[in-house]
Amino acid sequence: MSDKTMAFNRRSFVKGGIAAASGLALGALAGCGNAPVKSQAEPAAGGSSVALPDSITMADVENSAVELEPITDFAAEETYDIVVVGAGCAGVPAVVTALEEGATVCCLQKESIVSANGAGASCVAHKYSDPAAVARWTSLWAEENLWRFNRELFKYWEERSDETLSWILQKGLAVGVEPNVCLTGESVYLDGLGTVAVCKAIQPGNQVLMEALAAQAEKDGAVFHYSTPAVQLVQDESGAVTGVVGKASDGSYIKVNANKGVILAAGDYMNNESLLNRYNGDVIDWQPDLINHTGDGHILGALAGGRIAPGPHPRQIHSLFSDDRVFLATPILSLDPEGNRFMNEEVVMTDWNTVMKYCYPADMKKHLYRFLDSAVEEKFPGVATVEDVEALVQGTIEGGGERGSGLGVGLATYKGDTLEELLYNMGIDDPQPFLDGIARYNELCASGADTDFGKNPAYMKAVDTPPFYGIINNPETLSANNGGLLVDEHYQVIDAEGNPIPGLFSAGVNGGDVCGGINWHMPAGSSNGHCFNAGRYTVIYALTGGLTPSKPAKFEDVEDMFRDPNGKFMWDKPELISHDIPRW
Repeated sequence: MSDKTMAFNRRSFVKGGIAAASGLALGALAGCGNAPVKSQAEPAAGGSSVALPDSITMADVENSAVELEPITDFAAEETYDIVVVGAGCAGVPAVVTALEEGATVCCLQKESIVSANGAGASCVAHKYSDPAAVARWTSLWAEENLWRFNRELFKYWEERSDETLSWILQKGLAVGVEPNVCLTGESVYLDGLGTVAVCKAIQPGNQVLMEALAAQAEKDGAVFHYSTPAVQLVQDESGAVTGVVGKASDGSYIKVNANKGVILAAGDYMNNESLLNRYNGDVIDWQPDLINHTGDGHILGALAGGRIAPGPHPRQIHSLFSDDRVFLATPILSLDPEGNRFMNEEVVMTDWNTVMKYCYPADMKKHLYRFLDSAVEEKFPGVATVEDVEALVQGTIEGGGERGSGLGVGLATYKGDTLEELLYNMGIDDPQPFLDGIARYNELCASGADTDFGKNPAYMKAVDTPPFYGIINNPETLSANNGGLLVDEHYQVIDAEGNPIPGLFSAGVNGGDVCGGINWHMPAGSSNGHCFNAGRYTVIYALTGGLTPSKPAKFEDVEDMFRDPNGKFMWDKPELISHDIPRW
């Protein structure tokens, strides 16, 4: 059978249940949110002769690197066992795993270098966890996402997370990348059920780690085509995906055949305004953290007969909080850029953006001013010491923290012997509205009741003990949209009837719908962890039809990295860990 060097063919669409010949509109099946319903018999707009599936529009394509018209003229053609699209937190582990499994592998990367974000990745250490507690922990996260939760994909990560984290740590150490810190404080003790032992490793940066792993992979035989976005998938007459067409920086095309599978790991769509409007429209004005994330993998998969997960997709809008993790879930006084209190501060960091959307005028900078004082240990026991806060101030100074510098870097912590001095150091030119806001809050604290916003009285702690501290947060950074192509239990892309499309997988935020809450409400470190895990195991499944690595890593090989100086884990001290899932 001849290859069809285009994103889809009509035979594959009928096979996948799209019913092009009948003109049947399947918007409900495609789960495309507010996408317009179109007949598959209609040609695409913009002069293209290629019809579009219901889950994407011509605007989506125009905002991406994808090309619709069939490409048949190639400057080069190469063949590998595995072809990966995207060199990030899912794509690089996929490449490294392919090599480890003895396969040939090529990666098409849109950027001139590896592109990865984040720093932390976590796992459940099953050796130290109680199965009943893990099951309950999983259900608590499902509830946190209002039950818009793909339990199967969550467990895909959870069940293999300790092998994957152990593997990625050892691979990193082998190329000279050592984690900054290894933590077990996200562990949970659930009364009557036992322990969920959670380990989290924070790297110098996943960009650093992925660059080092990719460089070693090239030395070991992997081929990377940088500055070469994937513009089409190759399908045979049966609809199976057999390769990818990449476009080099000189405008020429390369056809890369895949004997075993194509892994779409091209990231999210935060820079594709059309997709963003349709699947997560209320963050359209927030600042994207990345560039060139135009949903290419989503569009390619949809054109091959796949479907984009129903919206809205959960978003990650995180302050660049540096070392301020201790205060992300601490309900300290928060004021807007005009000095007004606008929320119950029990709202944690991952949800700040939702409240700010409805309380901040559209043209107001998305800055958040937060206040505490030197009695922090007494007022918020167990959260932080004065020394911890002083370290944050020192970090701001060492980072070039001149007056008000936090407005540009996402976070900075300031100090003042008086409130006026603090506000000046924070770069606030008109202090009176802030002084009034703090005074009003202190009055409410003294009264014992928050009649303005209904905050729990236990958290109503006045800002009245000098010296004073102020944190400037900038929680407007859109880190990711976590909704991709619908996949089966092996991250194989599925068609409208739920059948896997042969040869096509999707991993990381390009694949699946692990959760579907408004914001990314998941275990800390699971975002990168599930990307590493899906990239690794999609390749294993594509090559072997199973989920057993030929060289599995063992948690025992890295567990000492997570022990404290006394040889203990946090879960060895149940009185010190949470008895509920930690929300941050």
